[in-house]
Amino acid sequence: MSEEFDTLNPYAPSEVKPTQPVDLEGQYSGIRERRASLRRTAIRWFVVCVISAIPSFFLGLVVSRDQILAMILGVLIFAVGYTYLDYATALTKIRQNRLFSITLRVVYGTRIAITIIFPLAVQLDMICGLLSLGVTEVLFGNTAIQTFPGALFTTLVQGVILNIVLSVYGLLIIGLVMLFSPLIRAFSAWLHGPPT
Repeated sequence: MSEEFDTLNPYAPSEVKPTQPVDLEGQYSGIRERRASLRRTAIRWFVVCVISAIPSFFLGLVVSRDQILAMILGVLIFAVGYTYLDYATALTKIRQNRLFSITLRVVYGTRIAITIIFPLAVQLDMICGLLSLGVTEVLFGNTAIQTFPGALFTTLVQGVILNIVLSVYGLLIIGLVMLFSPLIRAFSAWLHGPPT
């Protein structure tokens, strides 16, 4: 009887159905229907990889006795790998997570920024480069870096080491965002009022 009355009552509140699922952070967790084109994705990662490789490239020229093509090939392998991973995972749930998206932008934006601030990038790349050089020398001998395969291997190892460093940095960023996101949401609610 009361249900019939509610349907006839013009002052009864309408039933509200959420149109989008919401995750724990209160962000839209649905998956976008479109992704960036393969061309755009490739250009983005080639630019990131080339800019990020500049300090290592100059340091590598001295150690490898001008094995330029090996180092260029190593950078291209990373650019192609990043392009493939980005394009293949663009529509997955984790990539649609706002926290993950912010973290990726901050990590690679920081990497490009410290490359532009050249002395800082040189120190980071020198440490990673010395580690990769040590791995190459232990596995293949002291002069391996001066050959094409040795220089390519060293470039790839250095890229892996730099990615490990960036991953640890990314985990720190995620921790900071999760730590401060309640404060940011509270400040936003205070500034703009509660969400409607």
